[in-house]
Amino acid sequence: MLHILNKPPYSDSALQMLNALSSGDAVVLIEDGVQAAFYPEWQGWLVSTVSIYLLAEDAISRGVHTIAAIHEMPLIEVDGFIALTEQNEQIISWH
Repeated sequence: MLHILNKPPYSDSALQMLNALSSGDAVVLIEDGVQAAFYPEWQGWLVSTVSIYLLAEDAISRGVHTIAAIHEMPLIEVDGFIALTEQNEQIISWH
């Protein structure tokens, strides 16, 4: 399953998403969701059975691109985001 989060990492939506994650799921942080790069201690980064990505263009526009790179947080471009949507039959947007 692909989860798309556009809210900050400590929002109600983010907490609900974290509770809904299952092994093998993927998460794409978009818009304000990329603020998770400011919080390397965020619980989402600690879930080893889930792949979490930041949308690169949103990370750049919100000034977190460098922080994400320092903490080795995976960034994906729009084409990678599209590929994830094609690979997952179920998609949930958390907003």
